[in-house]
Amino acid sequence: MLTEPVSARRLQLIDDLEGLPGSSDGCLLALTLDAPIFVQVGDFWWVEDDALCVARGEGAPMLYRGRLEWRRKR
Repeated sequence: MLTEPVSARRLQLIDDLEGLPGSSDGCLLALTLDAPIFVQVGDFWWVEDDALCVARGEGAPMLYRGRLEWRRKR
């Protein structure tokens, strides 16, 4: 699974992402990170398999591992 890159518009704490591609009417695919991270203004981030990828400046993207899980919609 791979999501489209998103540009961070503000400083934001990310620890859990819900509603990833593959979600259905009754279930949400979610990524829970092993440790929360902050993305900064101008960072690009996306989800690739079981990791959050964050590109900051010209450097190589950093990978932050987590676990994928299914959740029921409420």
